[in-house]
Amino acid sequence: MSDDSAKSLDGAIGTHVIAITYEVMDWATEALPAHVPADDLKKLKLAAGEHLAAMLTTAYLGIVPVAVDVHGGVDLVYRVADSDSDALSSLLGRNGVEFTDFEVKSIPGDFREHDAAVSRALKRGEEPGTHWSTFVSANDVVEAAQSVIAKAAKQLRDKSSPDRARVVFIVSHFFDRPYVECLDPLITHTLTAPTLPGDIDAMWVFFAPSHLVVWSAADQRWTQLLLGSFTEDGTAPEADFDMELLQHYEGLFLERAGIDGPSPFYYGLVTGEHPSADDAE
Repeated sequence: MSDDSAKSLDGAIGTHVIAITYEVMDWATEALPAHVPADDLKKLKLAAGEHLAAMLTTAYLGIVPVAVDVHGGVDLVYRVADSDSDALSSLLGRNGVEFTDFEVKSIPGDFREHDAAVSRALKRGEEPGTHWSTFVSANDVVEAAQSVIAKAAKQLRDKSSPDRARVVFIVSHFFDRPYVECLDPLITHTLTAPTLPGDIDAMWVFFAPSHLVVWSAADQRWTQLLLGSFTEDGTAPEADFDMELLQHYEGLFLERAGIDGPSPFYYGLVTGEHPSADDAE
């Protein structure tokens, strides 16, 4: 472990975490297509990361949704009375409810439009342009989500009811807002308490593709959601093109669900040199 990683972990002392195994995440990628109608899964908006929200909530709650954006309703509905998780207060901000409603929103950014423009340029045989981003802090990413949090909260007020847990799921694309903590194993200790509308019970934030965290209004704390093995000889599945593990599972889910549309969150990275201005001339 590097000195920087050790310092990062020192700062994370006291972090609350919930971990699941690789097998559970693999189960989620199979359970969704097995139990949710294919037409409903294909309604999930890939550009907004709704499919990622469905996969991740299924994995960590340990149950499949009973409804997926049906007839203009909320994005995901879970009958959490069926869950045997003892961490619902941390995951949903409430205990003792029968249902939980999730509304999924992605933070606006330029990358997904750039990604679509790249695809169009390549089809025309043209050279795609360059996308530039500026590094921010993880806390800045959460701050940037305030407008979509408010929008999601309004939709939950309109579509849900007070007897259900109301949860906002926020997705941020790394190329829209790369964050300096991206290589740290834990990041919740760097986050301040968010400002949430009073009728929102919890907020999940996916810093795609690496970190997943949850704020519980009941517990008044952040929880980091982790993925790993609970055995000494457990090994992570191999991911293509140096993808993050959750990208690997995203690919499995898209394949198993028969979803063909391209996802801007499913990408690999290669190293290379950007041509200088002199070379470009």
